[in-house]
Amino acid sequence: MPRIAVGQILQETNSINPVPTVREDFSMYGIATGVEVMARYGDVGELAGFARLPEVLGAGVEWLGLVRAVTWSGGPMTDVLLAELTAELVSPAVDAGLDGVLLSLHGSQCSTSCPDAAGHLIAAMRYAVGPDVPIVVTLDLHANITGQMAANADVLVGYHTHPHTDHVQTGARAAAALAWMLKTGRRPEVSAYKVPMIANDDGRATGTGVLSDLWRRIVAAEAADDVLSIGLYQVQPWLDVPNVGWTLYQACCGDEPPLEPVAAAAECWATRLHAEREYLRPEQVVPAAMAIPGGPVVVSESHDATNSGAPGDSTHLLAALLDADIPDGGALTFCVDPAAVAASVRAGIGRRVTINVGGKRDDVYCAPLRVQGVVDRLGPLEYVLSGHGGDNLRVSMGDAAVIRSRDVTLLLTEHTGPGSSPLMYRAMGLEPAQFKIVVAKSPEGFRKDYEPFAAGILYCTAPGCSNPTLTELGYTNVTRPVYPVDEMEDISEASWAGPMELKR
Repeated sequence: MPRIAVGQILQETNSINPVPTVREDFSMYGIATGVEVMARYGDVGELAGFARLPEVLGAGVEWLGLVRAVTWSGGPMTDVLLAELTAELVSPAVDAGLDGVLLSLHGSQCSTSCPDAAGHLIAAMRYAVGPDVPIVVTLDLHANITGQMAANADVLVGYHTHPHTDHVQTGARAAAALAWMLKTGRRPEVSAYKVPMIANDDGRATGTGVLSDLWRRIVAAEAADDVLSIGLYQVQPWLDVPNVGWTLYQACCGDEPPLEPVAAAAECWATRLHAEREYLRPEQVVPAAMAIPGGPVVVSESHDATNSGAPGDSTHLLAALLDADIPDGGALTFCVDPAAVAASVRAGIGRRVTINVGGKRDDVYCAPLRVQGVVDRLGPLEYVLSGHGGDNLRVSMGDAAVIRSRDVTLLLTEHTGPGSSPLMYRAMGLEPAQFKIVVAKSPEGFRKDYEPFAAGILYCTAPGCSNPTLTELGYTNVTRPVYPVDEMEDISEASWAGPMELKR
């Protein structure tokens, strides 16, 4: 019976966020080791797809659980935490008699000193198991593929959807790739081509966006028998590290990859200027929303998107909402502020409070806002997320408080979490459909869950850690030249890009 190691370390890093990611952030979403990895989380996300390995392999499997550690997007991990997680992932695999390894990572992960945490983890696993044990790794569509990642994993398998709704399917595709290698004893040829561009999510949904035709060809090409994986990795744009750029990755058995890399890269490059959204400043949001009949009007607070790893406590839009008259239901928004939650708990339900809200985690782009209101409800904020960002994912955002202030209902949370899902509000008894304006801290993925009942959708931007106007971010560590940091007419101007040299 094949012995297969399985592990997951999942976090998307916004390197501009000044709030470090620590072990407690992972503990909120559950850390498991050993048999508990599959026993407790084998029905969640990519691990649920991994669990299909016996089916595609046609044989039973002995699982060796490594570590499962998941948290929401945020700032860089501390170096100590990365070292701890590396040891927990790798140590059980040493001299374990493994036949294969399945790992679920994000791909745009960094620590304070390590700009390529995923590559570091994969390389450590390769060193632990040796050159002959196949390693398959799942990644987010917004991964930043590095030579270290592509060289040390036999196959990288990424999401094919944005908004991300194919977590289980991606895990199953990884299991199928591993099954093929176990059955045949062969390894695929790998092609990775780096495109020197960074872009926000504007018009880049996989099903309807500017590159939807390319995505259809990617999915169709991957269905061939001799192709194990094809992915277009569009990179987390708020990752200021070396070698950031889009990557076309292909793992197949033929002499040539199914998609001609230079031509596909040119298709991507041609969309670098694509923009179809109108971004409003905070003071423009309420007038624009009131001009739309009905409700709710869902507003993307893109500059403070917790889905993009921002701190979640910007006060720019909140101040504009509190200053406005918003009839027909008022506004519903949220802020990550443990101190404000604690103050609300001390006051108690039904009591009037005056508290400083926000601007504490992100003290670079905004300042705290004095808020007066009434504590409406208190309690733990927990729910199960299925949709964009997770499948059967147990979410815990700690203690929470709901404050009513003028026409604004403000949900305060102790910890960060999915800013894209109405389930967050509903877990506290707040129904978004009953409000005129609802704020989602997400740049694009929120549309999957909100669009079916939204009267309209608006996009707001202001200074912040996930500002969609990338030229305002001041990148300092990216490899140059890269668009849009540099004015470039052609890919060839970036000698560092193009075919990636893969050395283990």
